[in-house]
Amino acid sequence: MKLNFLSFSLVATIILSVLIIIPFWKPILWGIVLAIVFVPVKVYVQKFVKSDLWASLIVLFIMLILILLPFVFLIGISSSQINSILEFSKKAIAEYSNFNLPFFGFVKDYTANINAQIMDFLTKNAISIFSYTYKTITDLIFALLVSFYIIKDKDKFLNYIESFIQDKKTFEKLKQTIKLSLKATLIGGVIIALIQGILCALGFLIVGISGFFIWIGLGAIVSFVPVVGTALLWAPASLYFLITGSYIKGLFLLVWGGVFVGSVDNYIRPLLIGSYMSIHPLVLFFSIMGGIVFFGLIGIFVGPIIVSLADAVLNVYKKEKIS
Repeated sequence: MKLNFLSFSLVATIILSVLIIIPFWKPILWGIVLAIVFVPVKVYVQKFVKSDLWASLIVLFIMLILILLPFVFLIGISSSQINSILEFSKKAIAEYSNFNLPFFGFVKDYTANINAQIMDFLTKNAISIFSYTYKTITDLIFALLVSFYIIKDKDKFLNYIESFIQDKKTFEKLKQTIKLSLKATLIGGVIIALIQGILCALGFLIVGISGFFIWIGLGAIVSFVPVVGTALLWAPASLYFLITGSYIKGLFLLVWGGVFVGSVDNYIRPLLIGSYMSIHPLVLFFSIMGGIVFFGLIGIFVGPIIVSLADAVLNVYKKEKIS
């Protein structure tokens, strides 16, 4: 009877704890990811600052700078560059629509008053935009809070988790798997996407298309689109130049996008990923895409970690089965 009561209490309290935490699952996950990424920074800082608290606060300050400064910089340059991008897009659509294709005729009509439509959208959705901004800021604060305490009390958290796992070798293997999968995701996903965005923007800059920093962001985002990737940006721009008679610019963008930008995805990504992870690059690709669908942006990191952990657990199970 006593055992049944304890079992019921354990299950009930775990369920209630999960329900309490669920509303904050995204910032918690972001906090864990940030903590894993910045733990090595704390190790380096502690060479000069021995106090756990002060070293963790310094790391938190570094995180704030790295997160906030790019946003401040982008906001400062975006307004002028967005206008030039819109003008170029309207000009390109006007050229395409000369071929009497129905789709481009529709797009031309829709984009004719794009500035008025943007203002109308902002006016109608002001409350939603404010609430989304407020939620983003609070989520960031919670994520930084979580990462601060994990970085500060890393050993306590690890010892607590380790107390539930009898086999210490298994725990070390799982811990190493999380580190490697996160490292591979950062290098094979985020950094490669950023490189592709920079190369795409650089190609546009060479042919005279303004909005360098905006194109970096857009290039990094579309690099995650299966099969086509950054071709969604450079292919239409190349076609525009070819149609308008700027053959050198059009051919340059075609070669630049297909050879230089494409080679990053086709050759460099698999090499980088293969050096850090045992799972196949194709599995990593689907774990990232599935993670984004299921978890949102944080899925870029969570998806590969879950798949890598599943692979590690299966390997442990297989070894125990054989032995």
